[in-house]
Amino acid sequence: MKCMIFSLLSLPIVMLTAVFVFFVFTGCVHLWLCFRQFHSITNLPTLDGSISEQPVSIIICAHNEEHNLKNLLPKLLEQSYWEYEVIIGLDRCTDGSKKYLTSLNDPKIKFVEVTRTPTAWDHKKHILNQCVNQAKHEWLLLTDADCEPVSHNWISTFTPYMKEQQNLILGVSPYKPANNLVSLMTEYETFVTASNYLSEAANNRPYMGVGRNLMYRKSLFQQIDGFDEIQSITGGDDDLLIQKMGLQIRAGINIHQESLTYSAPERTWNKYLTQKIRHLSVGKHYQKKYKHRLSLQSGIHSSLWVSFLSLVGFSDNHWRIIVPFALLVLIKGLFFTKIAGKTGLPLRVAWYPIMDFMYAIFLPLVAIRAMLERNIRWKK
Repeated sequence: MKCMIFSLLSLPIVMLTAVFVFFVFTGCVHLWLCFRQFHSITNLPTLDGSISEQPVSIIICAHNEEHNLKNLLPKLLEQSYWEYEVIIGLDRCTDGSKKYLTSLNDPKIKFVEVTRTPTAWDHKKHILNQCVNQAKHEWLLLTDADCEPVSHNWISTFTPYMKEQQNLILGVSPYKPANNLVSLMTEYETFVTASNYLSEAANNRPYMGVGRNLMYRKSLFQQIDGFDEIQSITGGDDDLLIQKMGLQIRAGINIHQESLTYSAPERTWNKYLTQKIRHLSVGKHYQKKYKHRLSLQSGIHSSLWVSFLSLVGFSDNHWRIIVPFALLVLIKGLFFTKIAGKTGLPLRVAWYPIMDFMYAIFLPLVAIRAMLERNIRWKK
């Protein structure tokens, strides 16, 4: 006897029915998770306020970044904020970075030079720790040498959140859009990651930020003994540090349109994969509650796509599968469009379904590869 929905030629009807039920279940759960992100982020206030009376220390870690420093530092020196310093950590630099910084002869700029990293330390954590120790102000604002703020009001956008009760402020840092597949993938992945950590923080569950645009109090860093216990792990100078801060965090979320810092994405698959393996390898050091939550979300997303493709491949009536899935993709796209408008994160709607598929299938494979990797470095 033939089934009205599925063909019996390839798979037993019981198995196909189970896959269909699983497809409906994962679709509902995934859509609910997307709605929760949409609701949490679009209801965040975008604050404007007067200039804070608290000075700021900007910290940048650099390893042979002379070219990027020449692009970034003029933009930092043009910031409209009333009082700040710029601390550059020169990590084993063999280029002209030190000579360039010395030539600027600007009282706002000082640098910390490290020629050798202690055996028990990761390179970036060590130089960052040195910079924090040298910072003379309470509020530390971090970015990377290959980033640039979109506005001369970058520092000022953080000031409404620099309240007595706050000790951590999460910012957003997209990658510059470019018309190639690697950049599209990087852009979409950054959007999904930011949507996730912003929505979790909005629900009082902060678990990460991005060191390209992150602010916290020096006293909080010292209170948790900085990078102690995680100093040897490559990566995680932002997410592992925030998880270590734990219940002591009182977070603000800065999504002002002038608060963004942009970074150039990796332009080749080899460089992109190396970067992703380094980033994702940190996940095995996450606290269990965050590891389980993120793994579950990723698993639901991937399972939704796999079950959809499986049903399309074996279904007699494709429209029964394609129509509800297309509706889900459309609703999710509307949620994401609203999030993009609120945060300033780039989202190319025309590419969104393809990138969502690649993210669901490709990223878990890279994550597995990262979990098995043993030789991870920040910069050689």
